[in-house]
Amino acid sequence: MTDRPSAAAMAAWGRLVAETPGGDVAQLPGWARLRGTVGFAARYVFVYARGEEHGPEADGELVGGAQVLERRLPGLGRVGYVPYGPLVSERLSGQPAVRAAVVRELVDALSDMGRERLGMLFVQPPPGVDAVGGGLLGRGFRVSDAGIAPGQSLRLDLRQDTAALRAGLSKRLRTWTNRWESRGVRVRTATVDDLPTVARLVAQSGEHQGFAAVGDGYLRTLLTELPGAVAFIGELDGAPVAAAIFTRCADTVKLRFAGMDRDDAVAKLNVPAAVQWHAIGWARAAGVRWFDFGGISPEAADLLADGGRRDGLRGVDRFKAGFGGELYRYPQAVELIAGRMTRFGYDLSRRWPAGRRAIELAKAALRTGRLGRSAPVTSDTPEPSVTPIRFIGAVRSGSGRGVETPNGGSRDTQGAGR
Repeated sequence: MTDRPSAAAMAAWGRLVAETPGGDVAQLPGWARLRGTVGFAARYVFVYARGEEHGPEADGELVGGAQVLERRLPGLGRVGYVPYGPLVSERLSGQPAVRAAVVRELVDALSDMGRERLGMLFVQPPPGVDAVGGGLLGRGFRVSDAGIAPGQSLRLDLRQDTAALRAGLSKRLRTWTNRWESRGVRVRTATVDDLPTVARLVAQSGEHQGFAAVGDGYLRTLLTELPGAVAFIGELDGAPVAAAIFTRCADTVKLRFAGMDRDDAVAKLNVPAAVQWHAIGWARAAGVRWFDFGGISPEAADLLADGGRRDGLRGVDRFKAGFGGELYRYPQAVELIAGRMTRFGYDLSRRWPAGRRAIELAKAALRTGRLGRSAPVTSDTPEPSVTPIRFIGAVRSGSGRGVETPNGGSRDTQGAGR
């Protein structure tokens, strides 16, 4: 064992996330460093396939894994979540038996972690790994509607040409694409000096919509730690009035944060839509396949799935639907609340407004690092150290023995946490 996963192991994990369709930045090591600024520690479960009995990072190929983010919350204990993970290498798509073995290892490791280390563990599986959810349900997890990561969204297929993308816009947006420039609306790439402005605009919209805001230090870390992350600013007559931040991973560009001045002229000229339209063009020019609007509400998804009209949506959902994306649902999220009393209290609290409010405050703390009215954890918070845990056949062990896979190889899983 080593004190932490090697740089080579972390680099291999980053490549697997970036190369796997459906891979999301929330599984990248850079995202763990970002979440470290608001008090989270990262643990890793790595699955290796190898033909001979070497150490897990010696000659084996990394074929699956998960980045688990965790922190302690008052009254709840240590809470962990896996956003859009675990992932299995696309190289196993033609080897169903080996892929199934990797999924079993991941399920066993996450199940053990949820029972032995965490009070609560929430998992939002990514696309293409549906078997993980079923496996976890078979190990005592249950269906979750906690919303630890958006389970539904709208996506644009950027293989279409610009004319087709414009044709998919709402009538009002199609008109504005030809008028913004003449009305003094301009969109540009944000610089580091713009981050306080971006943070202010995001905070204004967050306050208006009832969401907890993050600071410019958090946004600065996001843009510096995540390759492909970009921010755009919408200006009206030279003044910054709207902004949005996007991440890029695998085959998708995804909206992460957006904000605008609460000004009548900004809304009338639809400057936030100009920012999104500019980002769509930028993503298409970069050769990305999907543009993801960063999630919509379950209610909006249900309406669209039932054939409802997009103009029947409200607020942010209606804004996003105006760009013509197609409805996309992720596999069902699952959760494990190991302690009987904790599970009873959690379930009971959801039945009353005060309890639901407490849960929302806890979710806000998970998102921003703010505990009630206390100051947030700042970007000066040191990154937590990690200590590896090896899972072999889902039994914690210090030995180097592997478990035979159906093709005669072997595999280990290694976890790393505080």
